[in-house]
Amino acid sequence: MKSLTPLKKYGFKVFLAPTLKLFEVATELFSPFLVRYIIDEGVSKKNWDFTWKYSLILFAVAILGFGFTMLAQYLSSKVATDYAHDLRKEVFHKVSSLSDKQLDAFGKDKILTIVNNDTFAMQNGVNMFMRLIFRPPFLFIGATILSFVISPNTGIVFVCALAGCALVIGGIMAATKAKYPAIQASLDEMTTISNDALSGARPVRAFNKEEYEEKRFNQSVDTYRERSLSLAGTNAWFNPLTFFFVNLAIIIVVMLGGMSTDDALPITVGQIVSLVSYLVSCLAAMIMFSRMILALNKAGASRKRINSLFALQADFENSGVITKDEEASGTKLIEFKDVSLTYGKEGDKPAVSELTFKINQGETIGIIGGTGSGKSTVISLILRLFEPTSGQILYRGIPLHEYDLNALRNEMSVVLQKPSIFKGTIRSNLLLSKKDATEEEMVKALKDALAYDFVSKYDDFLDHEVEEGGTNLSGGQKQRLIIARALLRKADLLILDDCMSALDYLSDQKVRSNISKIKGLTKIIVSQRASSLIDCDKIFVFDNGQIVASGKHEELLDSCEIYREIFEIQKGGVR
Repeated sequence: MKSLTPLKKYGFKVFLAPTLKLFEVATELFSPFLVRYIIDEGVSKKNWDFTWKYSLILFAVAILGFGFTMLAQYLSSKVATDYAHDLRKEVFHKVSSLSDKQLDAFGKDKILTIVNNDTFAMQNGVNMFMRLIFRPPFLFIGATILSFVISPNTGIVFVCALAGCALVIGGIMAATKAKYPAIQASLDEMTTISNDALSGARPVRAFNKEEYEEKRFNQSVDTYRERSLSLAGTNAWFNPLTFFFVNLAIIIVVMLGGMSTDDALPITVGQIVSLVSYLVSCLAAMIMFSRMILALNKAGASRKRINSLFALQADFENSGVITKDEEASGTKLIEFKDVSLTYGKEGDKPAVSELTFKINQGETIGIIGGTGSGKSTVISLILRLFEPTSGQILYRGIPLHEYDLNALRNEMSVVLQKPSIFKGTIRSNLLLSKKDATEEEMVKALKDALAYDFVSKYDDFLDHEVEEGGTNLSGGQKQRLIIARALLRKADLLILDDCMSALDYLSDQKVRSNISKIKGLTKIIVSQRASSLIDCDKIFVFDNGQIVASGKHEELLDSCEIYREIFEIQKGGVR
């Protein structure tokens, strides 16, 4: 996938718009030629019939040119807008296919800049390209040829003026080519610092680092300003220099006309007007051409950034074909066979190593261990957010990678450590897990998650507005809401990844009790609290990426020192 691939389906329109511009150029070149005859053969000789006749022809040509212009402008804008629409969807689709590891490595703030800024630069580049790629060159060539037809001597002046302008354009293009990537990099840096300051506003204030953050941001803004001013300073030379060459040519043409006689340099008033018109048209075309060059330079820098995103190969592909209707039967739901995963480069310490265990349908499995022991990594492997470095994971007796990814995840409902609440309403957040859920089902899920108590107090109930990131909800309210969202899905497997940390012990116990009443549901509960896992059918104790013990609560108290220490610290040694 390349950044220009979405443009292929508009191929005919991409060709048609510049072609219409050629017809526009033809009318633009023909008009001054008519003006010349109207002045020299009509007005100068007071031949009013001739003047009116050719004036009407001139008017018709102008209307025809206007029609070509409007149609070409519409096609260019429409294609550019549709292309940017498709490109943004492709970028978002690509981002959705990447793992968290890849997103972090590439830079999430850089992705935001690509979606918002670079795609617009590409849209503007396509628009300018379609409108101007043919018009200025053909206008220059046509005007130059006609200037020689009108007067060979002034034609030489015309060519010299355009050559000087071409040198200006070439020099500015070469000088600005490397400046756009630097500006985009500065924009990325500003976005990153701004995002850090917004997301980390509380710790910044808590540690009195407002001045430090302001200094960082000001430095990035200053860098962006310096680079932008450098670019603007280079571009600022374009208009003065091109105007100089064109206006100098106009002066020379007028002087040649003033010095002309019947025997030397015979230039009429109509010819002078035509030549000046051509020069002015070329000057206007050069200004637009310079804008196109600037837009294409910026689009070129953005194109490289977008292509670098598209060039990323997803850590895994959804190549599986097995769906729920084709699943194998049996009591084993999940099985790990010597599974290891290394996040970093080969040779780095694995996050989990040689994991071997089974989870049967309907079981409640607990996972406990210290920070960084591999608990959440196991969940990511089950959800197939990562592929194991070695070993094999089976789901219902079939390798995990053979399942269609969407069908696989539709059987699972997960609540992760960090609550993910989206801007909208409580209803819209719940419907993320089941788009056709009834209000009765949503109320039941809210009650099971102990979220109904606070939701029912809102006058607008399920339609209560939720701000971005759930900032108008407390930590406990957000956790209960996302648990309700997970329960609403009614999946075969429920995964709770340390998602009740903001709940008190009594609320924790009530939520687990409500979940335990759901028949046939397989549950995996990851928790730092040993008390949350007492009723589990089996508990896996993790340490340094390995399972060091497994069994029921009472068994582990007798056989596993790590589990016993955790429990005694949390419960004061009371069994």
